[in-house]
Amino acid sequence: MLRHLLHPREVRARPFAVWARTVQEACRLLPGPRERLVGLVVTPGEAPRVEPLEGGLHHLTLPSGVVVPKEAVGLLLDLLERFEAGRQEVRRLSLELERWRTDLQRHISEQARFRESLMREIAERRAAEEAARQSQRWLEAIYDSVSEGITLHDPSTGAVLEGNRCARRMVEREDLAGLPLEALVASPGALGELRSAGEEARVLEWALRGPAGAQVWVESSLRRTMIGGREVVLVTSRDITERKASEEERRKLENQIQHTQRLESLGVLAGGVAHDFNNLLMAIQGNVDLAMLDLEPDSPVRMPLREALRASQSASELCGQILSYSGRGRFDLEPLDLSLLVSDLGRMFGASVLNKATLVWKLEPGLPQVLGDATQLRQIAMNLILNAAEALGEEAGEIRVSTRLLRCTHRDLGEALLGELCRPGQFLALEVEDTGCGMDAATLRRIFEPFFTTKVLGRGLGLAAVLGIVRGHHGALRVDSQPGKGTRFRVLLPAFIEQAAPSPPEEPSAEIPGTWPGTGKVLVVDDEEFLRSLLLQILERNGFEVLLATDGQEGLRLFQEHPGLDLVLLDLRMPRMDGFETCRAMRSVNEKVPIVMMSGNQDSALVAGDDSLDIQGFLQKPFRARDLRKLLSHVLGPVGAQEGR
Repeated sequence: MLRHLLHPREVRARPFAVWARTVQEACRLLPGPRERLVGLVVTPGEAPRVEPLEGGLHHLTLPSGVVVPKEAVGLLLDLLERFEAGRQEVRRLSLELERWRTDLQRHISEQARFRESLMREIAERRAAEEAARQSQRWLEAIYDSVSEGITLHDPSTGAVLEGNRCARRMVEREDLAGLPLEALVASPGALGELRSAGEEARVLEWALRGPAGAQVWVESSLRRTMIGGREVVLVTSRDITERKASEEERRKLENQIQHTQRLESLGVLAGGVAHDFNNLLMAIQGNVDLAMLDLEPDSPVRMPLREALRASQSASELCGQILSYSGRGRFDLEPLDLSLLVSDLGRMFGASVLNKATLVWKLEPGLPQVLGDATQLRQIAMNLILNAAEALGEEAGEIRVSTRLLRCTHRDLGEALLGELCRPGQFLALEVEDTGCGMDAATLRRIFEPFFTTKVLGRGLGLAAVLGIVRGHHGALRVDSQPGKGTRFRVLLPAFIEQAAPSPPEEPSAEIPGTWPGTGKVLVVDDEEFLRSLLLQILERNGFEVLLATDGQEGLRLFQEHPGLDLVLLDLRMPRMDGFETCRAMRSVNEKVPIVMMSGNQDSALVAGDDSLDIQGFLQKPFRARDLRKLLSHVLGPVGAQEGR
């Protein structure tokens, strides 16, 4: 009854009903897969029952004999169609819901991943920010703890943008930001140097304006660079103030040493000139003495010869000044009270000498003594006072003369002439200060040169002699002067603490006549031929037999060949073998023969200090014939040569 209702062409388009004995048989009749069909499979059964099959199929069981009207079948199929449509809709909705659920799950997963990524990024950013802050703190700590000053400058104006702690400490300022370059750097042309800075570092020296107007010297490195997106000039500065001071002190010391060496060289030259000049003067004086011995007492020639002797004596005094300058002058050293010695000069300076100057004395009593030559030290004070009077000229002013005790260090002595030759300790200071015209640097460098003078009339040996005397007393000399502000000379002499026993006064000797009846054999050793000739004439006139030697080697040979010599006249300064070596060699041959030293330099103290020479006398050239006779009379005795020689 239901079989005719099945139309295979419509099976897929609408619900259907098929009758069969079993479900399997009905399924074989179906035109396609059961899960894609909608309809009823009707089989006989005991009781009516409907149960679902696969897809849209349902199994209807009808008892035998039951007739189902066509309308009921159609209604049933409509219900199945609606049910299937509902099921499909539900399936579609389920699929849609599943898709939404999947999309939602995906969105949730994406949101979770995004949140996780965001949290990780936030954590990384926080870690980066903390690392940046830590690095900033480290950089700031390093920036402020380095021992060099660091400043950032605007490349066009030079204004300071920022400065570290060391830079602020260099100039003792709390803040450097905004400070103009001119207020920080005292060196001229600093702005131009800063503007010309490039990417390569440029090193130069700047003077910064330090506290209380003092200058702080720095060695600065300038480099143009980019910091924080802005072009700046990075300046790194190292404090070299102490190095500059050391260099300046070393430069002054080198200048002093060079000046001392130059003066020493000039002193050697002056000493050599004075030595040769004294030899010439001795020849002049000796020959004049010989000429006067041959003249009658009333001869008119005696007067010109006396004038010649007086002039040669003045020339000898000039040589003494030259030797004083060279530091080779003759010094009779004794313990002296410097204040008392200087005070004795007060009555020597009258109004005619000092013009309008007022002499102010400030001499401290009870000072330690100095070991010196009174005459030479008076000459120092006198020359310095006269020099101060010349500086005042016709203007009114003061000349202050003072003495005091000072303790001088290496640094103090390093600032004085000849100070490098002195040992630190106690010194007696003689200061002569005036309120005169002063001197510029160029004049100060030359005032101790021999024959240099700023006076209209003068020989220029005053200050040169002062320096030589100070050198001979192992002292130092400092001069401070500025144009228009006066001059101060400070003479430093080593303090003499121990008292020296005074030497016994010399007994006056009787006047020796022009001719003296001396006898014996005398060896004369001198490298100057005219002096040998002169001494030959003087000694032969006085009854001596004379042997002549041109140098120490020949003199030693003659000394060995003539053991019966009564006296040796030995020049101190000779080539090849000087007087010291010759005297010691002669003493090794014969210790009893008297030896008298002669010198054109003032070497008496040098000779007297050498006990190995064992000499019996010293003659300072130029000496007169009567001085020679007097010494020979003292050495050989008033009746001539001693017997047994």
